[in-house]
Amino acid sequence: MSGIPDIATDPAGVYHCDMRSRPPARSTSRKPPLRVQVTTLWDYPSQDYGPTHQGLPGYPGATPSYIIWNLLQRYTRPNDLVVDCFCGSGTTLDVARDLKRRALGYDIHPTRQDIFRVDARKLPPELTNKVDLVFIDPPYSTHLDYGPDPRDIGKLSARDGTYYEAMEQVIHEVHRILKPGKVFSLYVSDSYEHGRGFYPLGIELFNRAVRIGFTPVDIISVVRHNKTLQMGNYRKAAEEQNFFLRGFNYLFIFRKS
Repeated sequence: MSGIPDIATDPAGVYHCDMRSRPPARSTSRKPPLRVQVTTLWDYPSQDYGPTHQGLPGYPGATPSYIIWNLLQRYTRPNDLVVDCFCGSGTTLDVARDLKRRALGYDIHPTRQDIFRVDARKLPPELTNKVDLVFIDPPYSTHLDYGPDPRDIGKLSARDGTYYEAMEQVIHEVHRILKPGKVFSLYVSDSYEHGRGFYPLGIELFNRAVRIGFTPVDIISVVRHNKTLQMGNYRKAAEEQNFFLRGFNYLFIFRKS
């Protein structure tokens, strides 16, 4: 494909991108201080930290960068290899670079030159047992349209089970590429479709990860600061029609057994 980034090989034989791009500085840089979280309830009232964006501004469904920062601070060291196979706008790459970690980003719809076009169900074979941490923020069933590629897991529905089958393939790949004892973190929300039902994506994916061979470390609840949660029409509909808006995401942390 066009726009593939330059790659190099480190002494361990792992390919990695030349991550030269970075989103521009923001006009205001006053943000809450970054701290390693010590409870299982995480809340940070900003998408980014510091004077620059992590990831591309305005990307739909972007991961809050402080989540990745906390995970890398706790579970990795400088020069460790981090992989995100639903890399989206590149937030994981930017946070890893801030913390002097190596990183590989994959996505079926690359948004930047330092993200490889790769299906998360089939990661590069040369990564087997070479990765120190995998973070993923996958599509939550069919809630967002990320692009035209038919391999996009975001086109699969939780209603008929195809979404779970695809995500199980992803989790198998994550298990393959991680070093023994290293960390896999899954950031996910449950799904509710009014008139159709509630789909507990988090619980289902957690159970599948355990069956595949991951050992649970902990379960974090991350407060969502989605602007739609504060919009009067959404809140009014939830009150009148007796359903809940999604107020938190799961952050599951596992180790490879």
